Amino acid sequence: MFQDLRFGLRMLLKQPGFTLVAIITLALGIGANTAIFSLADKLLIRSLPVREPGELVLFSAESINPRFLNTIFSYPDYVDYRDRNEVLSGLIAFIPIDGRLVAGEQEERVQVELVSGNYFDVLGVPAISGRTFLPKEDQTPGTHPVAVLSQGFWQRRFSGTPDWSEER
Repeated sequence: MFQDLRFGLRMLLKQPGFTLVAIITLALGIGANTAIFSLADKLLIRSLPVREPGELVLFSAESINPRFLNTIFSYPDYVDYRDRNEVLSGLIAFIPIDGRLVAGEQEERVQVELVSGNYFDVLGVPAISGRTFLPKEDQTPGTHPVAVLSQGFWQRRFSGTPDWSEER
């Protein structure tokens, strides 16, 4: 076996062009397989980090107008569905938007989701530090703005400091 390996290495060293093509082909193949497996792992194998991930259902509707490719549920529609729901254990609303965070002199673009007040309770995701939403904060739109930060964002932007609001 060692003689075969030495012979193969010698042949590769004698033909550097072929060796380079073989190395690039292997690198591309390994990289593509790694990327595909990572995507499949994230989407198909790992479950979401919520309570009972197998019971989650996405309830949505798409507009038939090709110029308006968004869901057609308004917040009052959501409230009506949530209050009349007799089948599901809970119903939440969320919409991703582009946001910006201004803290002192610094401004940063951030990924934001506007969510209903029962978002964390229905998903069964507790806050690691601090709190999530209180019931009174979901009664009137815009009267009690509250933000829940992800662990990664809190560590990256505020260095994990519990009293970050004093830095403003």
